[in-house]
Amino acid sequence: MSASTSTETIDAARREGLPSGSRLQGVRLANGLHVLAAEVPDARRLRLVGAVGAGYLDEPMAYRGLAHLLEHALFLGSGGFPGVSELSRWVGHLGGRYNACTGETTTDIHLHLPPEAAEEGLARLVDLLGRPLLLPERIAHEVGVLDAEYRARLADPALHRLAALGRLCRPGHPARACHAGNRDTLGQDPERLVGHLQDFHRRHYRPERMALVMLAPLPLEAQLELLTHHGHELGASAASPSPGASEAQASRWGEPGGIAWCPPETIVGSPAATLELFWPLPGDLARAHAEWLDALVARLADGALAATLQSAFGLEALDVSLSTPGTGHALGIRLGFSELKPRHGDGPPLSTLLATCHGSLERALQQPMPPPPRVTGDLDAWPRRQAQRLASQARHPEVVDAMASRTALAAWLTPGQCRWLWYCPSQESLSDTAWEILEETGTLYRMLPSPDTDTDTTQVSALSPRPAPRIALEPSPETGSDTDVPGRLHHDKRLALWWGPLIWPDSDEPEASWCLSWPAESTGHRARLAQWQRHCLPLRQATEAHGLTLLTGSDPRGDWLLASGEPGRLPSLVEQAMKHWLAARRDAPSGAAQPAEGLIAQRLLCELESCPAPHIPRPAPRSDIAEPASTLLCWAGGSLDAETARQHAHRFADLLPNTPPPHATPPDTGEWETVWLTSQGADQAAMLEVAGHDDTPRSRFLLQLMAQCHDAAFQHAMRQRHGFGYVAAVRYREAAGWPRLGYVVQSPHASVETVRLAIEDFLQDQGVSLARLETTEFRQRLDRLAASQGRPETRLEGIQRTWQALRQRSADGFDPGSARWRPPPWEEEQEVLASLAASDLAALADALVMSGLPHRWWLHSPR
Repeated sequence: MSASTSTETIDAARREGLPSGSRLQGVRLANGLHVLAAEVPDARRLRLVGAVGAGYLDEPMAYRGLAHLLEHALFLGSGGFPGVSELSRWVGHLGGRYNACTGETTTDIHLHLPPEAAEEGLARLVDLLGRPLLLPERIAHEVGVLDAEYRARLADPALHRLAALGRLCRPGHPARACHAGNRDTLGQDPERLVGHLQDFHRRHYRPERMALVMLAPLPLEAQLELLTHHGHELGASAASPSPGASEAQASRWGEPGGIAWCPPETIVGSPAATLELFWPLPGDLARAHAEWLDALVARLADGALAATLQSAFGLEALDVSLSTPGTGHALGIRLGFSELKPRHGDGPPLSTLLATCHGSLERALQQPMPPPPRVTGDLDAWPRRQAQRLASQARHPEVVDAMASRTALAAWLTPGQCRWLWYCPSQESLSDTAWEILEETGTLYRMLPSPDTDTDTTQVSALSPRPAPRIALEPSPETGSDTDVPGRLHHDKRLALWWGPLIWPDSDEPEASWCLSWPAESTGHRARLAQWQRHCLPLRQATEAHGLTLLTGSDPRGDWLLASGEPGRLPSLVEQAMKHWLAARRDAPSGAAQPAEGLIAQRLLCELESCPAPHIPRPAPRSDIAEPASTLLCWAGGSLDAETARQHAHRFADLLPNTPPPHATPPDTGEWETVWLTSQGADQAAMLEVAGHDDTPRSRFLLQLMAQCHDAAFQHAMRQRHGFGYVAAVRYREAAGWPRLGYVVQSPHASVETVRLAIEDFLQDQGVSLARLETTEFRQRLDRLAASQGRPETRLEGIQRTWQALRQRSADGFDPGSARWRPPPWEEEQEVLASLAASDLAALADALVMSGLPHRWWLHSPR
């Protein structure tokens, strides 16, 4: 199959937010399958997604959880690849990853692989989707896995949220019931269950209701040829989708109103409260005015509503979306609070929040809509989003009526059409209310009446609107031609300024970037960052509305920010972000516990990405070459000239305190204390966290290789040999600039001590032998790792990697003669990879088994 003209494919890629130089084309095959190919020349990985226009709302009510079970069953062997763990072994050997997700109307499977695996990856994915074996004995075992997962998710607020949301749906609609799936809902007869799985697959897993999406550095024409060849393997089925399997979107909802809900037990770490408002929309109107709705979302998330609510409440999150889980086509606003100021002791002022959001939406509808927001360049999320969109379109093949009235759509966006969910982390939050209980999940809830829109009550109680933060546009100073050589322009105890464009990728876009870092207290990184980000919420939203980027961070080297975009607006943006940091620093830091959502094992792995670095003494820099550390480290890049960079850097330095914060010296030890996770649910869980010797690329790469060698064997030992449960994995993570491994197990029945001993036994018995690779296999793994760690895929990634490398080098001290840029960090990383040998990995495994690496245990047991 040939690609469209070069201009058409380049324009299509630009519209969808792909990096410069990309090409994009989609076609529909003769069997009805939608395929979409994205050529991204600098992509290091192949992203491959298969999506089906069927989800949990399509399953028969007598077998709730059937769609989720089928998603699991797809990985239990297919016609061409019959092994139970065939895909996981193959993907693991290639150093890739895979996952799947069942939504209310779509299901998707996504793979990340080396680009050279495109042909076989497509063959395996198509075979998995089109020819699952569905053997009764395997299905019976997987029902047990689903049941254990369901029991564990009873401690997850996300499950209770969906259960409560169902109370707003009309009786009889499938959305009213819980579809997580367990032994009770799926039945005890494997043969009959397999028959229902086969019927569900035959009716819904049809090429005309499916999509394949590929994003890779491969030429567009080659991708289209592969997608076409393997896509035709999905033969059209003679069966038809069952009539009425999924009802019209507008018909699911009962009368407008709200619901207060909370889980059966208080979950520590949850927000003080969460309010979700959503306005259901007819699917045909939503599809006809998709761009206008995107612009409406951008208007509501421009920082004004966040600034208004923050004037009265401890607002820490505000998200506006057209894809809120569980609501179908709907405009949604989600508010998260760190605290709420009660009024007259009667609890949170819900009416004020509702009225303020309604007023914001009404004003937005009366204003000219801004241009559609700039699409973010998240190459991992992009293929999934496109595949789900295509599968959803295939599910609704009717032609979108471009002339459908926008006035008719606006009629659905009134206060009288609004529904809302009020999340209270504990029953005490609304102690004067009468709670009801959902029998299946134990969720507590109370129906809330809709406000009387015929009175002025809601208008009176609304907060006075505030404007979004203003990011001023400053004219560029008059400067002559630059004669400075890119590198370090200035250095003293107050300021170190680096200047120079990003070496990769070359871009003609008039964008600039500022990166700043300064010392901060060596403890409390997480709480301080959470407080800073809370203060910056309206500014971050205004930043996105202007097409700019603002990132903030905190680690043992200090606090930092990255701002990128239009040069004239960056000084205002940077100064406001720094002033918010000063204000957040003055506030008493609030607790910054990890969100208590998801499985316990997922919470544990999240800790690897945010917990402090191990307290390992660094060698002191040589006094004959080290230079004094500066209070503020800056890098000005992109289209900024050297003189402008000097002027602005001194402005930024004036904002910081003259006296750096005290730097506490932690004890020097290679072992941390054991951490007990706050109890959540009935499962036991244990994770061994292992940190690298240091935070160099060498340590990062060796730990990644170790995870690849141990993961599959660890899963088998914990799940099959010990029979602990459905979660057992070895995962690599980074936090606070330090590489980590997590050996994590979650079990519904084994004790924490039993799991802990099993992890220790695994490392003693197999930890070293699995890492002793033959030279050929080691080089193969190393080559795949080198490909995945190569040049940046996007401009923003290039800035981030360069900036963090500069921060590390500055912290380690510079030779006085090293005021020029060193090679890009990705080039240095490739040199490190090339220098590694199989003996290095074996030596690291020896150190791991002999407890020669910093480590600690994270444990969880029920109350």
